Amino acid sequence: MSANRATRVRTLDKAYTEQREQEIQFQSKKRRGLIRRLSALAILAVILGCVGVATIYAQTGSLEEKRQEKVALEEQLRQLQAEEQRLEQEIENYNNMDYIAEVARRDYYLSKPGETLFKLPEHSSD
Repeated sequence: MSANRATRVRTLDKAYTEQREQEIQFQSKKRRGLIRRLSALAILAVILGCVGVATIYAQTGSLEEKRQEKVALEEQLRQLQAEEQRLEQEIENYNNMDYIAEVARRDYYLSKPGETLFKLPEHSSD
């Protein structure tokens, strides 16, 4: 019986050792898989971060161009509004008979019946 018992103990020791080695191998594989997944995730995060930074940089440049364009268009709008006011004033003036008479006298030397026009020389700075 003692021989049988020694064989049985060796068999149990051998089975335990094999099971323990399998557990260690499984843990090692599990750890390698975890490292691979974390590495892949880190690489993906770095790539997405780079893409995000590049996008923000491009949008910042585009936004600055749009701001400059806005400033230029606002200046053009102010000039056009001033021109519109000037033209509206001209329209109002050309609907005024007194203004038309003044322009006719000044530019075309027209006069009312019995009226004499004199043109005076302009003062020179000589």
